[in-house]
Amino acid sequence: MKTKIIVSILVLQYLSQGENFSHKNSFLIELKSVDVATSNADLLNFIDFSVDRVERGIYGMSGKMILNFDVVEGDSSEMEIKVFYSSNGKSNYRLTPVHLNRQHLFNLLNTIYKDGVMENLKDCSNFPQFKDKFDPPLVRGTYYMDRCQLGDDGFPNHAKEGFYKIALTGYGVVDWKMDIVFKLEID
Repeated sequence: MKTKIIVSILVLQYLSQGENFSHKNSFLIELKSVDVATSNADLLNFIDFSVDRVERGIYGMSGKMILNFDVVEGDSSEMEIKVFYSSNGKSNYRLTPVHLNRQHLFNLLNTIYKDGVMENLKDCSNFPQFKDKFDPPLVRGTYYMDRCQLGDDGFPNHAKEGFYKIALTGYGVVDWKMDIVFKLEID
């Protein structure tokens, strides 16, 4: 859902493969675009999602997500995440092995989000903050992001330069999709 999720997803997926790196690369990450879609704007609406300039050469993602239903434990609210790569950023994106299979939203909140995203979003959004485990429900309301930026903290050392597209897909009461594209360069 957020730009910080992207970096964290990549990091956690690579780290879960048991790789250990002694030298840490530094990356330049430039957010390029965000595209959103929903099957029912009355239940879930994405408003004004965009890439905004924070300062010279630094961009962040902004927008509002209006959730008009409560997400409760055991409901049909699921999500999957796929990562695509392109060397030149054209339409030839190829699926990478980095992905999270379709699972309930609360599983993602209690793992990927909690371990790698939540702390990074605390100053640029009003997404949930919690200590041990997310306490359902995810209540209806307006959730926002205000120029949330990608950072290279914990980014996989062996990532290739090029363009990445993170495809977040949601299922359930409403189907939705968010594609986030960024350019990665080794600094």
